[in-house]
Amino acid sequence: MEYVSVCLRHALEQVPLDLLVDALGEAGFESFETEEGVLTAYIRRPDYQQNKAEIEAVLAEYGPFSGREDTVIQDQDWNAVWESSYQPVRFGDFCFVHAPFHEPLAEVKYNIRIEPKMSFGTAHHPTTALMISFLQENPPIGEDVLDMGCGTGVLGILAAMQGAKSVTGIDVDEWAYRNALENVQANGLIQPNEQSRACSSYAVAKNRALKRNGFAEQGSCPFVIKLGDARLLSGLKFDRIIANINRNILVGDMEAYSAALQPGGSLYLSGFYLEDMEVLERACNAHRLFYKRHKTQDNWAAMLFVKK
Repeated sequence: MEYVSVCLRHALEQVPLDLLVDALGEAGFESFETEEGVLTAYIRRPDYQQNKAEIEAVLAEYGPFSGREDTVIQDQDWNAVWESSYQPVRFGDFCFVHAPFHEPLAEVKYNIRIEPKMSFGTAHHPTTALMISFLQENPPIGEDVLDMGCGTGVLGILAAMQGAKSVTGIDVDEWAYRNALENVQANGLIQPNEQSRACSSYAVAKNRALKRNGFAEQGSCPFVIKLGDARLLSGLKFDRIIANINRNILVGDMEAYSAALQPGGSLYLSGFYLEDMEVLERACNAHRLFYKRHKTQDNWAAMLFVKK
């Protein structure tokens, strides 16, 4: 599917960037990249065309901007674009997130191969880095893990390599769904076909991935990727939920997250700014989810809650 990128040049002190991102999210934009003085927002081309009036109204409200460029991104161009510009990300000796055209590193615990394409979750964004830091500090060994809004699947893949009992990734975007499937398979964590594959197949795939990263053989780890939203959580239970999305979606889906989380389970949230933390905490408290701690990077935040 074709996407449109809207690149906005701004003066941060004059533009409430967090409110602008929220408003653009409501208008259909799916992911954002921020750098000094520049916000780039991505939206599927049909949504861009359908929501044009709403998008222009949002930009008029939060502007004026010193520069704006709308670019149609052809689906078939992404591999070449990423290969020419994509840089791998290393987190010390913990993990190395890289594209297929980079060599893995023998000196790190986890090498995660990601074909990034248009999906969010390349580990470059502070919110993904914050979630990886949480996983490093508290590995989900033996836990049933949900990666909500999984994007490339990088967080779920890392959780599986660390020894999770099972991983489920869910994303509402079809592109991200297909991309996550590719990445899960590329890392030896094959999505089970519930109608035809035996549990031993999961164990073989899991143990291969673990051995590549220096771990002994462990039990089976089904890794399922689903296309959809929080409505898919009905009837499911998890020990840990990872949700790196945006503030409005997190708040709107909090009841579903709480219902799907086991008592004493952990909810890790990111995808929002420091000033949004109070809003998230209120939403969590309303559903028996209570603040434990948080991390920050470049005005972005990640928070840990525990279900009572």
